[in-house]
Amino acid sequence: MKKLLGVLLGLLVVVVLVGVGLVALSNHSLGPVSDAAQNAKAAVANVAMDAADVKGKINDAVKSNRSAIQAATGLTDEQFDEAVAGLAINDWQAVALPNDAVATGTESASALGVDGTITTYEDPSYVTVNAYGQDVTLAVPESAQAYLPYLALLG
Repeated sequence: MKKLLGVLLGLLVVVVLVGVGLVALSNHSLGPVSDAAQNAKAAVANVAMDAADVKGKINDAVKSNRSAIQAATGLTDEQFDEAVAGLAINDWQAVALPNDAVATGTESASALGVDGTITTYEDPSYVTVNAYGQDVTLAVPESAQAYLPYLALLG
């Protein structure tokens, strides 16, 4: 499972890299204008992810590493398929972080040659990925929220 989560972290960092340099806005809300800017930033990140087929590349990377992930985790074919379906990769979307979000932890790791962090919140439907000084908040599909506690294994 740790290996699968390491792959997930690496792939989430790829999502951030797509948006690096596209938009450089603060994640701190200063009112309606900043909220609108954060929504615009999320929209740009989603368009960039779609244009670069990030989710397709993530799915391909997970599939091509199936044997290695299964060897490292001991997952059966059925368990692996369940875990991948539960991650719901195609359903992850960049969103604006709600003003009242309370962080519960940050995990650091390196993936694909990039140092990054993932911040989790009391509301498990959000995570923020940071790489190259850029933050991208992602909406976590309900089925993937069960996997968030395993991020602590990355540290």
